[in-house]
Amino acid sequence: MKKLDEIMELMADEMADFKSSLERLENLSNKLQKTSVPLSTEVLENHLNSFLKIQQQKENIRTGNLELIHLKLERAYILPKSLARLLLSVLLVLLISLSYLTYKVIESQNMNQKLYRQLSKEVPIHKGDNTLE
Repeated sequence: MKKLDEIMELMADEMADFKSSLERLENLSNKLQKTSVPLSTEVLENHLNSFLKIQQQKENIRTGNLELIHLKLERAYILPKSLARLLLSVLLVLLISLSYLTYKVIESQNMNQKLYRQLSKEVPIHKGDNTLE
């Protein structure tokens, strides 16, 4: 009998808990029915429009930065100016050296021709003697 009383007592506690849970559920259901959900999407549209404006501003800034980079790349030199000056200086020295050496070679050829003419006038050539040929 004691066990039966304990079971009955537990069932009564469970029923009381169940009844209190039902009352809470009814209260929540009433609150939910009383609250109205607005069907307007104005708030969402405002948030979306502000987000789109911010994104457009960021896109404009990125586009401006890319245009600046593009302009800088177009104006950039492949070789630094100092390296170009050095290269031109070396080429100028080579050109002057080549011109000077060409002048000296031509001058020495003219001198050789002049000496040959002088020697040919001073030394008679014998037809039987082939030593100068």
